Amino acid sequence: MRFRSFFFFWLILYSTAFSQLTLKNQFKFSRWKNYDLKIVENWTDIAYQKSNWEAGIRFEINRPPDPFVFQQDSLLKNYELTYRYIEFTHENFSATVGNFYEIFGRGLVLRSYEDRNLRVDTNIEGARVKQSGDNYQLKALAGRMRDKYNRRDNWIFGIDGELSFYENLILGASALRQTNSISSSNALYSLRLQNNWDWGEVYAEIAKPEWYNKVSFYNSWNFYSEKWTAAIEFKNYDHLAFVNNYGTEYNAAPSLTRQHAYTLLNRHPHALDMNDEKGYQLELTYIPQADWELTVNHSLTLNHDDKQIFKEFYAEIFKEWENRAQLRLIGAWSYDLATNTKNIIPITDIYYNLNERNQLHFSYQHQHVINNLDKSEYDNDLLLAEITHSPLFTFAIVGEITNQDQLRNVTLARNKWLYFQTTVQFSSSHQMTIMYGARQAGFICVGGICRYVPEFEGWEISFLNRF
Repeated sequence: MRFRSFFFFWLILYSTAFSQLTLKNQFKFSRWKNYDLKIVENWTDIAYQKSNWEAGIRFEINRPPDPFVFQQDSLLKNYELTYRYIEFTHENFSATVGNFYEIFGRGLVLRSYEDRNLRVDTNIEGARVKQSGDNYQLKALAGRMRDKYNRRDNWIFGIDGELSFYENLILGASALRQTNSISSSNALYSLRLQNNWDWGEVYAEIAKPEWYNKVSFYNSWNFYSEKWTAAIEFKNYDHLAFVNNYGTEYNAAPSLTRQHAYTLLNRHPHALDMNDEKGYQLELTYIPQADWELTVNHSLTLNHDDKQIFKEFYAEIFKEWENRAQLRLIGAWSYDLATNTKNIIPITDIYYNLNERNQLHFSYQHQHVINNLDKSEYDNDLLLAEITHSPLFTFAIVGEITNQDQLRNVTLARNKWLYFQTTVQFSSSHQMTIMYGARQAGFICVGGICRYVPEFEGWEISFLNRF
């Protein structure tokens, strides 16, 4: 291991004749006053490129490992080289040795990716080749996928290909097999079809696991015209999760729930379960004029016993006044089986441009929660006030209050939270963010994958630098 790491590092730094050097560093320090914790996290990525060759490394620091992410922190090293690769590219061919990310189709068979907000990094260590032509694409890979503790078990071998017929019809197929599994999960196969027209697109993919006799599928239809777009998606995932001996999932199918940017809309999210869910999502966007936009969305997820797991109705109106102000009004209703709650959420979001460089932003979010078990009800309110002086800095005050502490059998250490956050942009490549105060517990969700972040009191400082 030490020799391999030294070899990759030496190969990158050996010659200054490389045509391009890039360095990216992301640093975060958190002082959790309420848990008496100090956590340092850092990701440093270095890459060199010359002609047809590219090589890179990533060095991570978790000191100590965040106990809210890594429950078994003894399994994760404080300092570690977690990503290294060499890639050769020539015309339509590429070959990679080391670490890489890959997706087959829409992820029903394979999806390896990184999302640092979720603390997910499922890169594959091994080898991959890609070849494409006028009417085909082909990928083949072999390697081992990382889990969150940077452990790797079970070799996987995958192949994915696409053929184009006529101008718009594409047929594809994928296969993924793993070795030395302690379970019966050994292989997963899929077929897909995609066709495009001037007025829309259709995509359909079916997946068949070797360990189960049912077929899973994902299907989407997109339609668009000058003033409106419409999308409808269907899913049926039945014993589809493909895992290694550490429980790491090789695949991550589309969740078919709307991804929200607002805090209270993520307070009761849906977490994707590829073993037992089916449903649909429908979204319609109408633009009657250039400064008006209306979006409505509805999603429903059930298990295979036809029990509702998650349901949401969402509507959004957006209005702009000659680049002077923007107003966004949102209303949402959702049901979440995991917490057995119904949630009603109205949001008002306003941006107002004082001049070319200064902007005010106000956001008010309200959430009314109804517990289906004991019929209790409570409210959450969140208010954000922000000023931006472009391109130098942004300063925000965020406050939240709840009356949940007034319910019987509910004990909260506090019912009010307030924090201040400022972001300073030193240049287009250098940014610093400082946060101080108290923040309510909640979820960070992307594509049906969620991470719970507990209540925070203290301060954080983070830097993002690119060279």
